[in-house]
Amino acid sequence: MMLVTGGTGFVGRNIVRLLVEKGQKVRCLVRESSPRDVLDGLEVEFCTGDILVPDTLKEAFNGIDTVIHLVGIIKEIKGATFEKIHTEGTKNVLEAARNAEIKKYIHMSALGTRPDGISRYHKTKWQAEEAVRNSGLKYVILRPPIICGADDEFVNMFAKMIRQTFITRIVPVIGKGKSRMQPIYVGDVAHCFYEAAVNDNISDKTYEIGGPDAISFNEILDTIMKVLQKNRFKIHLPVAMFKPLAFLMEKTSSNPPLNRDQLIMLREDNVCDITEMKKVFKIQPKPFEDTIRTYL
Repeated sequence: MMLVTGGTGFVGRNIVRLLVEKGQKVRCLVRESSPRDVLDGLEVEFCTGDILVPDTLKEAFNGIDTVIHLVGIIKEIKGATFEKIHTEGTKNVLEAARNAEIKKYIHMSALGTRPDGISRYHKTKWQAEEAVRNSGLKYVILRPPIICGADDEFVNMFAKMIRQTFITRIVPVIGKGKSRMQPIYVGDVAHCFYEAAVNDNISDKTYEIGGPDAISFNEILDTIMKVLQKNRFKIHLPVAMFKPLAFLMEKTSSNPPLNRDQLIMLREDNVCDITEMKKVFKIQPKPFEDTIRTYL
């Protein structure tokens, strides 16, 4: 049986659905507040627990041979810090996995993770990766970039913004919009996680995965407008203008729409070479425009 943490999230439910379709027995570790109904219709076990409370994990790991750990955050909300969720939470899951003597551990990291990362998001992701590599467990680490699909936050947020600017016809862009990204279809991510979990030849390595298109943020917006058939003007605003606003939002909002870490990451390219991904996982990832046409 496989244990999936974060199985009710956007990426998680796509992975869980594929695992069940492939005939795998799946148990999901969920908190009391997790929306279990998103997995309605699937033969899935649920076990209540919290990765930040080690004593709640033991029951979830009973009879488990493979763990897929997906829990992560892109912004800090209500005391859930990057350090707690990415680093401390991962260490707790690894300890429970060792105690249960699982056979394989699959870890979701993020593209751009590296020891000299300039954002706290990537720094804590690196700390989690190091804990995995030093755990003594058989592991696979996957680093996806922005993930797109029905119910995603990224594309749908900008699509909503574009739709709502029908009067001004102006879309504000933070910075020059030249940083390149490599969005990947959520179904392709699910495929890679499935293969990592069941293929014995994929082991003890970190893989960067991504879509076939390395495109700038400006090109991403242009593609969304093209698919929506909406003509808009992009207005570029200096990143420095948003730093005080992001700081204020972090201090006053329980769920800030913008934070300083996101501003840092906007300055960086977030791309990779997917040659190894296509060979190892036997996949031809879906182009960005084709992906968003399926749900916009």
